[in-house]
This record gives sequence, structure tokens and C-alpha cells, in this order.
Amino acid sequence: MEHNARLTYLLERLAARTATEEELNELTALVERGETGISIEEVESWLEEHRPQPQPAFDEQHWMAVADQILMSDKLSGVPATRLTSEGIDGMSNGNPGKRAPKVHFLHGWRRWGAAAIILLTGAGAWFMNRHRQPAPASTVAEHKLLDAEPGRNGAVLTLADGSQMVLDSAGNGVITRQNGTSVMLKDNGLQYTPEDPGSGEVKYNTITTSKGRQFRVVLPDGTKVWLNATSSLRFPTAFSGTERLVEFSGEAYFEVAKNASQPFKLKVPGKIDLEVLGTAFNVNAYTNEKNSYTTLVEGAVRISLTGKNGSGVVLKPGDQLQAGSESMEVTHNANMEKAIAWKNGLFNFDGVGLREMMRQLERWYDLEVVYEGNVPDVRFFGEMSRTLKLSDVLTGLERSDVHFRLEEGPRLIVMP
Repeated sequence: MEHNARLTYLLERLAARTATEEELNELTALVERGETGISIEEVESWLEEHRPQPQPAFDEQHWMAVADQILMSDKLSGVPATRLTSEGIDGMSNGNPGKRAPKVHFLHGWRRWGAAAIILLTGAGAWFMNRHRQPAPASTVAEHKLLDAEPGRNGAVLTLADGSQMVLDSAGNGVITRQNGTSVMLKDNGLQYTPEDPGSGEVKYNTITTSKGRQFRVVLPDGTKVWLNATSSLRFPTAFSGTERLVEFSGEAYFEVAKNASQPFKLKVPGKIDLEVLGTAFNVNAYTNEKNSYTTLVEGAVRISLTGKNGSGVVLKPGDQLQAGSESMEVTHNANMEKAIAWKNGLFNFDGVGLREMMRQLERWYDLEVVYEGNVPDVRFFGEMSRTLKLSDVLTGLERSDVHFRLEEGPRLIVMP
């Protein structure tokens, strides 16, 4: 392509990953204002042709700086960009020279616009996908516009000690049952256990379960507050007695534990981890279909050990996140707290999230079955979106990347390259 010497110099610096902040600003301005007469497509083509081989390891800090500079143009043009952060990015190909990094898509403006433009970065090249570009051919989402999925909502099933079940989606406010000296009240889209005569009778257990497309909040007999994400389960006694407060859990939940130093709160995630806390706030992501579990501490202190493993465990401090596998644990300090508890605040946070992990989140929230066809690319996304969006709005935004979708009855979502 024909271009001036200055643009060539800036592109070469960008491709070599040696561009300074000032040079990134200059390059962004040149491309956005069109002063050189060079189209975005020509920039993409040039960067592709001049990508170094073999591909070096993904340089996270460099590309986040590039993205930040490009996204500044959104502010100048009046289109708000969502928060972007370099925290909590994992699973990249850092430290693996010669391995091509996965493509990275930045989603912005979703909270206000529903779907937005994307900046796509691949290795040492940068593809500027401008919001003014011609739209892609009619998507399979548009073709199946009549098919859609509503976002999740509040709801759960309560299983009582005798095995009977109560669907809480449609139950009205008020006391719904009394067990073992404890009243159980449905109030403000949540369940509250209040001990009235805790010393009466044997300890009985209840289980509250959320299905796909449901979330729920419960206040336990000790005052501990628990927010359950979709496809989660919590088993607990109707009254806490003895020297500890023990509950069992699977899925994802945010806990605000009532303080009681003389009766430690213990959380058991079968087959994964055991937690012990005195009084704290933390998020646990421990879905059975995820390889690792993640515990993120907001305040207080928590001790975590692998189920069935000897040892004193690991003590977390506020801001720490523990990743636990079947045989090992790893702590990240100064973790991305907003990402960990975004779901509780009505958001999806996809900072550093791969496509398949994203699909599992959407599968749980929109009550879907996700199926993959063909060689679906390895992509990672950054940004936030509201959990109140309809599925069609989400998919329309995602189809600006290298992934396409077909929504069938069920609903069944087909993911294609």
C-alpha cells in the first residue's frame, strides 16, 4: 500500500513492540482522523504482512497500553468505553516463546449500548475494527430473531429436611415454614431464617438450589448473608449449634459471614476445598464443570485447604484470590476484585476470559445448551456487560469477532468459526 514515511515508521515501531506512549497517541490520531488517506483495512493488511515470525510471547502490558490509547478515541467521539483493566489477566501464552497468543477482543459500551465495537489485537499486530466499518453479512442471530433467551432472574428451590420441596419463584412474601424452632420467611426476593426457639429438637438441614437462569439470596440462622449465582446449591442447618457453623456448597456464591469467634464458620465444597472463617466477606466460584475453583477475599481472613489433603492450608488476606486445582493451590495478590464479584452487582466481567469460559457463563445465566461446530478460534475478551441484556443483544456484539452463532429451539446455541 502507498503511505507516507512517518506512518510506516510508526507501524514498524508498533509491529516490533517498541512504540512509545507518544508514538501510540500519534498513530491512533493519524488512523482515526484519516490524514494519511490510509484505510483501516490497509493498516490491518500491512500489520499482518509484517508480523514477526516466529510469534513471540504475548506481551500483556504492551497491548493493554495500545488498547487504552485506541479507546481514548471513543471518548473523543462521544461514545463511552467501558472500564478496561490489566488486572486478573491469566491463561495467556506468557513465558511460552514461539506459541501464538490467543486473539483478544475488547468489548466496550455494552452497559449503555447493549453491543459495541471491538478492538482486536493478535500477537504483535493490531487490527483496528472501527465502529463505522461496513457491518458483516447478515448474521445467523438476525436470521433467527424470533428465537431469543431472556436473562436470568431471582428464583430457587428450597428442599426441606423431610425431602419436600418449595419453588420460591412464585411464592409470596411471608413465613413459608417453621422448622426446629426457626421461622423461614420469604421477603424482598430473598429467604431469611430467624431462630425463635433454637434449642428445640434435633438439627435439621435445608438445601437451597438455583437452576440455570436463576439467582437467589438467603440469610442463614446466624445472620450470614449468601448470594447464590445460577446453578448453585447451599446445604445448611436450620439452627447452628455446637462449636462450629458448617455448611456445604457448590457453584458460585458471595458470602458475608456474621462474626462469632467462638463458633467459626466453615464452608465445605465437596471434592474441592474446605474454608474456615471467623467473620469475613468473600466470593467462591467452585462449579463442578470448571477445572479450578476460585476464592476471592474482600475483607477479613479465611483459611483454605484442599479436600482430603493434610496440611495447615493457606490463609488469605483481603485482595487475595486463591486458585485451587485437584492437587495444588496458587494465590494471586491484589486480584481483580470487580471481576470476582461483578455477577453479584448485575454484570458479567470478561476481563481475560476465554470464549469457552464465557459460553459456560452465558449457558448458566440464559439457561442454554451450548454446542460447538467446526474449529472455533481461541479468543479472549475484555470488558463488561449487563446481565439484564437479552441473549440476542449479547450475540450481536460477539459476532463482531471471529465467532458466529446459530440459536435453535431449546434454546440450543451453536458456536461456529
